Amino acid sequence: MINIDRALRSSIRTGKVVLGSNLTVEAGASGKAKLVINAIDCPEDVARELQKADVPVYNYSGRGKDLGAACGKPFSVAALAVIEPGDSEIMALLREIRGIEDE
Repeated sequence: MINIDRALRSSIRTGKVVLGSNLTVEAGASGKAKLVINAIDCPEDVARELQKADVPVYNYSGRGKDLGAACGKPFSVAALAVIEPGDSEIMALLREIRGIEDE
């Protein structure tokens, strides 16, 4: 199991990640996002839009302020999209997502 917070920071530092609900929904709808991560308090309408997109969604176990802190940001982040993972192991979450879906 990976350290999600560490992988997020690494992905932000070395890859390409967009933060925020609007940019995340846009990245998911356009097919640019390889992975979407949303906080447990992500607005329902945003979560529905993300589920419609053909992109894996990982539900982060914390609130938006926790996800923001995990990203090294001083603000709340409801959702983010990984466009390029960089040197991080963030894409290992795909195995976890698929494992949950296969049960």
